[in-house]
Amino acid sequence: NIAVQRIKREFKEVLKSEEVRFITKIWHPNISSVTGAICLDILKDQWAAAMTLRTVLLSLQALLAAAEPDDPQDAVVANQYKQNPEMFKQTARLWAHVYAGAPVSSPEYTKKIENLCAMGFDRNAVIVALSSKSWDVETATELLLSN
Repeated sequence: NIAVQRIKREFKEVLKSEEVRFITKIWHPNISSVTGAICLDILKDQWAAAMTLRTVLLSLQALLAAAEPDDPQDAVVANQYKQNPEMFKQTARLWAHVYAGAPVSSPEYTKKIENLCAMGFDRNAVIVALSSKSWDVETATELLLSN
């Protein structure tokens, strides 16, 4: 199996910290919603050249399970995480649906996206604007028009 061979090879290869990022968009305080860059100590000041794929994946799994909003990579997401945890969860679920194929979680948020897309705005821009403006259609629209 090609996938198994690749995983085995990657476990043996030396990783570089700058190569570790998310390609799929994710709504998380410690991961850039724009670039996928990850704010994690082992990828910055505690990096070792002998770091294995397994070690990195276990660290990422722990980070995803327990966000560190006081040391954010994305300040907008961290603010939402701290100020409105329920909205953060709904936004994260929506991003998981849109960008990773997870089940639909919030018909209300989906409707807001569709309404703004119907006005001619780019879908990804609409999702980012609504997410960063706490799902307020008016302020998200202002943001979209200012760009």
